[in-house]
Amino acid sequence: MNIRNIKESFQDLLKNRNAGMYAFWAHRITGIVVTIFLFLHIWTLSSVFRGKDAYDYAISKFDTTFGYLFQYVLLLTVAIHLVNGIRITVVDFCGITRSQKKLLWISIFVLVLIAAVGVTTVLL
Repeated sequence: MNIRNIKESFQDLLKNRNAGMYAFWAHRITGIVVTIFLFLHIWTLSSVFRGKDAYDYAISKFDTTFGYLFQYVLLLTVAIHLVNGIRITVVDFCGITRSQKKLLWISIFVLVLIAAVGVTTVLL
């Protein structure tokens, strides 16, 4: 995909403001964010090879208010990607394309439940 295709896709988003287009873009963006996090996670855990003190120092950076907020945002990112991916898979395998809008709203409801549980477990 080149820059021109990305620009055209973004212009489609601006023209067709509907939940399906937002779900399309959210799925792509969260996929990129989760991939970036995976590299950060591996890099942080690789400090174990430099010894216990280096590992404890690397992990202690996430034991702060910012770290907890980062974990919550990560939870929401993974949840968005997961719930939308399950919705897409169900639509593809079950052939229920006419119910996509209803499934999207069910997915958003599940996401809100995950976010509410996440607030109580991660942030509080």
